[in-house]
Amino acid sequence: MPSSFVTKTVVITGASSGIGRAAALEFARRGADLVLAARRAEQLETVAAECRALGARCSIVVTDVTKRDDCVRLVESAPQLDVLVNNAGFAAFDAIESAKPDELESMMQTNFFGMVRCTQAALPRMLARGSGTIVNVSSIAGIMGYAGMGGYCATKFAMIGFTEALRDEVIGRGVRVAMVCPGTTDTEFFLQAEREKMPGASRLIPAVRPETIARAIADAAADGRYRRILPFGAAAYMRFKELFPRAAHLFMRRVSAWLE
Repeated sequence: MPSSFVTKTVVITGASSGIGRAAALEFARRGADLVLAARRAEQLETVAAECRALGARCSIVVTDVTKRDDCVRLVESAPQLDVLVNNAGFAAFDAIESAKPDELESMMQTNFFGMVRCTQAALPRMLARGSGTIVNVSSIAGIMGYAGMGGYCATKFAMIGFTEALRDEVIGRGVRVAMVCPGTTDTEFFLQAEREKMPGASRLIPAVRPETIARAIADAAADGRYRRILPFGAAAYMRFKELFPRAAHLFMRRVSAWLE
């Protein structure tokens, strides 16, 4: 039976669509009070209405995670802070030699520093209470670098390093830090990033529905388990990559060349 979040308040960034929207609905079904954040007010209000229809109390805070003041205002708007889900992010896929420097910087500011800003805003409150959970939504692209995706991979590798360090820093202090690493998702995120630019072999892993990832996020918030990778095929390949990195990259190159 799914864990209940009745009496808990969950703050979710990037909640206007895709994984963030699915996570908001999942937490709403589990009884949580919600504070939803994103830049698009109209889409946020639509998601909030869906959550309220499920019986959840829900507020929205228009937030640009590249702005520290916005992140502080978001956290301060939550009367209680039990769970922070750092989900805001976007991707642009290009070879490193042709990637636009401004686009690379923008990805890092949103995907990585946005998470850092929200975490630093939330952490003092959680540590003062001696309770709380931070769930960072990373990617398998933070475990293995993929050709044509270097800038995006860099943001997700940075996120994983930060999450691992933070987890060690707060162990024993009442705050838990968890991570969810999905592969390709069936959302507008990968349409905008142009999935066809990904290596051919990486596209063999079926896209995961956002609802599946949302359940993993809610489960991570409930148990604080360090890392969830999905789907199963991606989890198995990431384990192979960690044990045999050269072989994993060789296989990726060979299969991608064959497919293309």
